[in-house]
Amino acid sequence: MRGVPKEYTNWLHVKLSGRQTRLKFDDFTSDLFGIESGIDQGCPLSVILYAFYNSDLIDSADTTHGERAVRSMDDVALVVTGKTFGECHTRIRQFMDRSGGAQDWSRTHNSAFAPDKFGLINCKAQPSRIGLGPAFDLSDGTV
Repeated sequence: MRGVPKEYTNWLHVKLSGRQTRLKFDDFTSDLFGIESGIDQGCPLSVILYAFYNSDLIDSADTTHGERAVRSMDDVALVVTGKTFGECHTRIRQFMDRSGGAQDWSRTHNSAFAPDKFGLINCKAQPSRIGLGPAFDLSDGTV
C-alpha cells in the first residue's frame, strides 16, 4: 500500500473490520447490519486515507500529454491544455476512458462517477472573446 508500514495497514484493517450500525429515523429502527466500506463519519484519519484511496486516480493523469489531476478532500480536478476546445475534450475523454484511466479506477474502487456533478470550464487565450465553449459529452452524460 504505497510504502505504508505493514503495522499501520494491519492496525487499519483491525479498525475497519467487523463494524456494524443501524439506521434510525422517525419511528423506525433497523436491525444491525455490517458496514462493508468506508470509515467512521468525522474520523480524523479520513483525509489521509482518502489521499491514499484516490492516489491511483491522481497518478493516472498523463502529464506528458497536457493532463494534470489535483485533489482536495474527496474532490478531483482534471486540468487539460490544448489548442482547441475539441483537443481538450478529447484529452478529457482519454483520461476517463483509456486503460488504467478514471473509469477503470471507478470500477476497481467501487466509486461511481456522477457526471451530473461534474463541472467544465473552457478557457481561451483571448479573454475578450468569452464564451462557454461547446458542450462536452461523456459516455455517461453531457457536462
